[in-house]
Amino acid sequence: MIKLSILTPVWNQEELVIRTMDSIPRRDDIEVLVRDDGSTDKTLANLIIYKQRHPELNMTVLANDKNYGVAYTANRLLESATGEYFHFLMSDDYVYTDRYVELIERLYDTDADILCMDLIENSGYRYDLGKEKDNFYCAQACRFIRRSFVDGIKYHEKVKAGEDGFYHVEMMKRNPKVDYTHIPAYHYNFPRKGSLVNLRMRGLINAEDLSP
Repeated sequence: MIKLSILTPVWNQEELVIRTMDSIPRRDDIEVLVRDDGSTDKTLANLIIYKQRHPELNMTVLANDKNYGVAYTANRLLESATGEYFHFLMSDDYVYTDRYVELIERLYDTDADILCMDLIENSGYRYDLGKEKDNFYCAQACRFIRRSFVDGIKYHEKVKAGEDGFYHVEMMKRNPKVDYTHIPAYHYNFPRKGSLVNLRMRGLINAEDLSP
């Protein structure tokens, strides 16, 4: 039985995505779905080689026929997922393997719709995700989410950045049961020059690209 689907949309991250894959624990109860969004570098080729070299990782490499954007790619990954829960592990980030294992084990002891983890960014700053901050930091990267709970919710495919915020709003309207673990299991690669968040903060993404 697949308990957790780890979903990674990727575009032009030929080196960082390998670090991401290396951080994932090798377990029979997880699946790893990586979907390339029309990369123009060696991302897709490197992922195919990685899969061949690491049969111990239950990994599937998928690819779009051209670049459609992260929201489109996220929706396609969700359609392919089979796990009871899913987690978006972004291609330039990574997880702290041992702490991540703690979270996976916790899935067997909770009836929560959402299980939250803390994030640590490059500076060492820690996002301690508790109830009081749940609406402040809404990326899906800090949550394991029960697939059946969000059935029917889609990412807005016209949004180029901040798509997880709109998803979060729709999800919270369903009044989920949330388990705040306070386990720092996710490394958020921020700030990073060229990331979507960086471009948005610098005003290099148009306002109309941030709304559905």
